[in-house]
Amino acid sequence: GTILFGDDDVRGYKTADWVDVRMRHVSLLFQELRLFPELTAWENVEIKNRLTSFADSHTIDTWFERLGIADKKQSLIGEMSFGQQQRVALMRALVQPYDFIVLDEPISHLDDDNARVMGQIVMEEARKQGAGVVMTSIGKHIDLDYEKTYRL
Repeated sequence: GTILFGDDDVRGYKTADWVDVRMRHVSLLFQELRLFPELTAWENVEIKNRLTSFADSHTIDTWFERLGIADKKQSLIGEMSFGQQQRVALMRALVQPYDFIVLDEPISHLDDDNARVMGQIVMEEARKQGAGVVMTSIGKHIDLDYEKTYRL
């Protein structure tokens, strides 16, 4: 068989090709978040944004506000709750261009209001880029305007 990304067979991809895919085409929000505990919430978002130069400070500030953690921007990730960390990890996933954003259990530790806001932000940003959203959920579900839903 053939595995294509666009028109390219990925079996011939070199490391630089995969780096390009991750920086420009696929954004990931891992279930285990992969944040830097010794950095602040703002620094965890900004470290990726400096690589991509994708989002402006005002946009990131707005996300912090909407997600209810504006007061945590200068807090160390290691001192924040897991739900707060999930919101920071989402913002970090959004500060890059992408064709697909893949979110693994993104709301497992959020209350319904924060889950709703997170879902709104994800869909707004995906629409801006004309991107697809792939989201997994075992328990909690975000009620969004999904084109397709697969239940396993």
